[in-house]
Amino acid sequence: MNYSSLSISFRIGLAFHAMNNEGSGGTNVMEPRRIAVGGQNYDGISGEMVRRHVFENLVQLVKARKLPLSPQGEGLLPDRGKEVIKSFLTSQSDIAAKDGKYTLLPIHLPVVTKAAMTACTLTDIGGYLAAYEGKEGVGGAIPKRDSTFDVGWLISETPAIVEFAQHTAYRPDGQHNLFTQNMRAATYGGVVRLDLGRVGYNDWAWLTPQEPSPHLEDAQRGQRVLALIDAWEQWLLSPSGAKQAGWLQHLGQLEGVLVLSNFGPAPFRSPIEVKVNLAEDVEKIQPNPHYQADLVALEAAKPDRYKVLTFSDLAGLVTAFQGVRDALDLKEARLGGVGA
Repeated sequence: MNYSSLSISFRIGLAFHAMNNEGSGGTNVMEPRRIAVGGQNYDGISGEMVRRHVFENLVQLVKARKLPLSPQGEGLLPDRGKEVIKSFLTSQSDIAAKDGKYTLLPIHLPVVTKAAMTACTLTDIGGYLAAYEGKEGVGGAIPKRDSTFDVGWLISETPAIVEFAQHTAYRPDGQHNLFTQNMRAATYGGVVRLDLGRVGYNDWAWLTPQEPSPHLEDAQRGQRVLALIDAWEQWLLSPSGAKQAGWLQHLGQLEGVLVLSNFGPAPFRSPIEVKVNLAEDVEKIQPNPHYQADLVALEAAKPDRYKVLTFSDLAGLVTAFQGVRDALDLKEARLGGVGA
């Protein structure tokens, strides 16, 4: 079956870590991310943090496999599409500059989008917003591309357990600064959705239906989908985040479920749920023990739409991801190039 979407629902145990903080708020105490529900604080690791480190995995895979990558994409710059598009415009005779400025019309968006996707795998997968300022010589329609995957926050199943430890920053002048660092431990629930069908697909192609090939070739798209799936597998096997040089987390349990769909976005179920007791006016977060079973039942109800793979440990995760590659007919890549 031609699956176009993949979801990941998972529980992961992380202990003795400081992977995501809000800052110090002008004090010497580093405060952790928190989510407040029903008067209780739950530990949180933002989707932006997770996304950033999945991108770091992706960049290394793209470089090793010699897929296209711009300097801005390699540096994970938020406006990574701007220089690629501007460089492309200077080579085009049919998009003429007037008084040194290129004015983009809607009809130009499919062309510049394909140029940006072709030049950089990270820009294709991660999206961009090329909002030019007047001095940059480009105006008119704003080229943009949405990300091909979405990441939820990691939320603890139980109220936050946070320990604080005081440290000293030593200085040569003898003025030693005290600061306080947090350390957390929890089992977290996470959800991810990957729109595989949009990798290498030009969202603006409808503006120029006469163009024969606005999208990337199928082989290119397959290589990039494979790299994205591999980047997520790497992150789940060895999660990365902030403050790990001296605060590397202890990885505990890992379980979850992968869902492939050929019928729109792949469904997912959170491993946590918000429990509402109207009689007592109480809200709290608790584990959702049925999230895997719910998705397995969905596959049984519609096996022609969905493929579900569960895992309960590291080896099971590797097997499940290989099942995804097999279902998508993607061949596992080798470092230094894509395997045959």
